[in-house]
Amino acid sequence: MADKSLEKFYKNLEEPASFSGTNALGRAVGNKVKTKHIKKWLESKDSYTLHRSVRRNFKRNRVIVGGIDEQFQADLLDMQFASKFNNGYKHLLTCIDVFSKFAWAIHLKDKTGQSILYGFKKIFKERKPQVLQTDKGTEFKIKLVQNYLKKMKVHFFTTNNETKASVVERFHRTLMSKLTRYFTEYNTRKYIDVIKELIFSYNHSWHQSIKMEPSSVNIDNQAKVWQNLYGDFSEQKSEKASFEVGDTVRISKWKGRFEKEYENNWSREMFTVHQIVPRIPTVYKLQDFNNNVIGVTFYETEMQKVVDSGYYSVERVIKKRKRKGKLEYFVKFQGYLDEFNSWVSEVKML
Repeated sequence: MADKSLEKFYKNLEEPASFSGTNALGRAVGNKVKTKHIKKWLESKDSYTLHRSVRRNFKRNRVIVGGIDEQFQADLLDMQFASKFNNGYKHLLTCIDVFSKFAWAIHLKDKTGQSILYGFKKIFKERKPQVLQTDKGTEFKIKLVQNYLKKMKVHFFTTNNETKASVVERFHRTLMSKLTRYFTEYNTRKYIDVIKELIFSYNHSWHQSIKMEPSSVNIDNQAKVWQNLYGDFSEQKSEKASFEVGDTVRISKWKGRFEKEYENNWSREMFTVHQIVPRIPTVYKLQDFNNNVIGVTFYETEMQKVVDSGYYSVERVIKKRKRKGKLEYFVKFQGYLDEFNSWVSEVKML
């Protein structure tokens, strides 16, 4: 009875609650249906779950390191807009010590392995990290670069969750703020002759998070810096997880392998919660319906609990056959990778 009532208000276009969410439907049905039941009912509706709004700004895990030169983050800053004013230099290889916030910027003409190698060699002559983190850009995975990192005994890994490494991205914003103001003040786009001075300025400026200048951080005062950075972190506790292992979820489409589909905000493909990772905030490991664990972690705001109705939209029929006199179709399901293609009997095709 409750489901029929919800169906009526949700599908009737003239109803104020048509194709809306929990609150509007709750007002429409009054006290007849509990809010918990309305949420559960909506979780089973593709038309609702696929098009829910996605939060893109939310609290993420902090990058915690133990001391100076433990972990660097690196990235390429695209400067092609100013290349003709800078002798053809198109990129800045940026690198920052996650702990001290000390940074470098080396101008490069291209993104070849030779150019990236040149940049890292210049940086590592001054200071060398134990660990280097970048985004998933292929330029950092070039064999020439990887061989050099191994030779220097620098462990390399890539960002799994966000599209960029957060600390170096914040440095980009600071650096570009300085550069664009310089461009406007002197009516120029040339920077290769002043980038060294701008980086010097940054490294000798007071930094909010460490409560001192990056250039002042050393082994003797790193305990104080750690306290400035993470002192409040040790007192925080993980919040209670909103999802349980085994829950069926969709994930936001802007992430990973789903970012190229624009017709809805959430993946058509559904996953199950494989593991709860107690961080601040809590993150989750998911697995697909073939029991393959996804190689990234997900925040709660990137997940939406759903009810698997057992019905999946077919994108196309690839081929067909007859088995024991019954027609079967080999189909690709909408929103799923080819590995999920399978044979479906005619009676199950709607």
